[in-house]
Amino acid sequence: MTTLVKERIRIKHNELISLLSQVERPTFTHIVSLTQPKMNKTNNPYFDKVNKTSKGNYFIGGSYEDMVNNRMVKEGIEPTFESKECSVGSHLEGTKCVLFNEKLNKHYLQYFIFPTSNIKSEFEFEGNSIDKQIFESYLVKKSETSRQPQENKHLPSTLTTTNIKEISLNGVVYVVED
Repeated sequence: MTTLVKERIRIKHNELISLLSQVERPTFTHIVSLTQPKMNKTNNPYFDKVNKTSKGNYFIGGSYEDMVNNRMVKEGIEPTFESKECSVGSHLEGTKCVLFNEKLNKHYLQYFIFPTSNIKSEFEFEGNSIDKQIFESYLVKKSETSRQPQENKHLPSTLTTTNIKEISLNGVVYVVED
């Protein structure tokens, strides 16, 4: 059995923005990210002390509106979905998946996950592994609302680009240095 070893290239954050800006068509990518889960602050001994490392396959570069309308057609529904302006930020001119929030001066990667994406997350509390169930009651609950009429919904999400530690694109693994 042969194992395909991907080329690994170290890049800076600004190079990551440039790389993501060049994504011209929908594609799957493998991402490793490091974030802090959104938590309620009141009486929370875990607030600002838990880190989440996620690894998995993400779909980037797709048009949210087109994806929803295509799914509606597959489900026998008239494709009339119109997406609203993204509240996270605006797409950088000419890009498919990079958003910029002027007020926060931050870049974001817009992505989609699917049931087959198989995202694995591990949590650390003060440097030690911790089970999510221990602090789950403190997590901010995500809303389930959607304007999409079809059964199988597309849920766009974003990730601050500074939280991306590794990304695989076009057969190359890019390791993002601080």
